[in-house]
Amino acid sequence: MTHHLKALGLSTIMIALMAACTPAPKKDAAPATDAATPTATATPAAPLKIRFGTDASYAPFESKNAAGEIVGFDIDLGKAICAEIKAECTFQDQAWDGIIPALESKQYDAILSSMSITAERKEKVNFSQKLWNAPNAFLGKAGTAFEATDAGLTGKTIAVQKGTLQETYAKEVYKGAKVKSYGTIEQAYTDLTANRADVVFADGVVVSDGFLKTPKGKGYAVLAEVPSSANVTILGEGTGIAVRKDDAELLAALNKGIEAIRANGQYKTIADKYFDFDIYGK
Repeated sequence: MTHHLKALGLSTIMIALMAACTPAPKKDAAPATDAATPTATATPAAPLKIRFGTDASYAPFESKNAAGEIVGFDIDLGKAICAEIKAECTFQDQAWDGIIPALESKQYDAILSSMSITAERKEKVNFSQKLWNAPNAFLGKAGTAFEATDAGLTGKTIAVQKGTLQETYAKEVYKGAKVKSYGTIEQAYTDLTANRADVVFADGVVVSDGFLKTPKGKGYAVLAEVPSSANVTILGEGTGIAVRKDDAELLAALNKGIEAIRANGQYKTIADKYFDFDIYGK
């Protein structure tokens, strides 16, 4: 019994010693959570998308080139504004007389189309800060004796584009004249050159760059100018971008973009491509 216990004790000691000398099996290293788990990245916000409506018959502000693309001063300003606010912008043609109703029915998001800021329009839309301001002009045959008064225009035919502030002003001020309204300014020019109208009353820059500087403008001239200050209520405070009344966020973004291009010199660079005077105005 004693020898058996001693032998058992010795065996136990030997097993213990062997276990102590045998290296323990390696455990698989626990995965490093920080290294193995991909870091979640924030999904970039979708870019702001803005659809502009414009009457592309109003050179040099908005018109179509030979390829059918909408181009012009307003369009270049719009692209620069969109770049500043990191927006994707498109431009679509819209006849002037339906341009506000189409905005209201959400066919596009904003109007960028030489639209003067007037009290009447403010009842339907909200405007950005001013983009530019130019005088209004009477266009007629060079050398014509002309007086831009009701008496001077009595019995004369004034061609205007339908829905413009010039149409409103002419009907309000020149009571003795016949005011003929056209769907586009080009149609007004056509009746002037065909002797079906005595003068065209339109934006001064449009008259100069869109007609007088073209071959068809030979023999014609600006006969008189009417500044916006003649009647701010009708002729407005310069032009701006129009948005729907409930689109405050878009309006704020557009104003931010306008301020940026005015501050960083892009506005002047673009304007100098089109004009040899300060189109921004006072």
